[in-house]
Amino acid sequence: MVRAVSTAWEMERHHSAERHLYPEVLDVLKQIKQEHPAAIIGAVTDGRSNPLFMTFTLAPYFDFRCSWEDDQGKARRQEFFQQLDSTAGDTSQLSWIYDEARYKYAELKQAADGMKMEGFSSKPLVFPDTYDDRVWIHVGDDLAFDVGGSAACGAKTIYAELDGKKYKQSARHRYDPDQSNHQPSWSTTPEKELRKRYEMAQAAEEKVDVKLKYLTRLPEVINDILKASE
Repeated sequence: MVRAVSTAWEMERHHSAERHLYPEVLDVLKQIKQEHPAAIIGAVTDGRSNPLFMTFTLAPYFDFRCSWEDDQGKARRQEFFQQLDSTAGDTSQLSWIYDEARYKYAELKQAADGMKMEGFSSKPLVFPDTYDDRVWIHVGDDLAFDVGGSAACGAKTIYAELDGKKYKQSARHRYDPDQSNHQPSWSTTPEKELRKRYEMAQAAEEKVDVKLKYLTRLPEVINDILKASE
């Protein structure tokens, strides 16, 4: 009975997220998929959200999801926060979840290739030895986790520092210890963690490839990155 209640609560979480998507998100994703039909799109999150469960909105556009809340992620997350004192702003320690995302990408890419090619080897891809040369672009609103972590794994980074007036986004203030008034009323993040994540965010500033102010520009920005990578 508890399991059923828990499952219903999780589904309501995702339906609520669907109701609160930015209006242009679906059009943007649709355009990206149309312009790059071979692209593999994944979600990397430190929460429980899963676009694959958002059947009325995001599910058709996403291929996989990685989360710190998965069984393996929980152990790595606990280890990371236990070692916060020694990070000194180093964001490379966040790279493990992006390695996991690349592994999931490789599995999907290999399966897609296998359906197209006769005599295709089913031997698993191994990073970095057999990683292909397709461009990897990561989009996120957290300098430390999204930009710092993915850049450490070789991603091109798009920092979604969205227009505050249009989107009411508060991500840029979330871990600034001097901006405590921006913390959600329900936040229980310790001050030490706030300060360490702020240090990591500052260190990640130089790893931003593109800053994105409006979501409608995302397809254009992706195309610019791909053109520059040719």
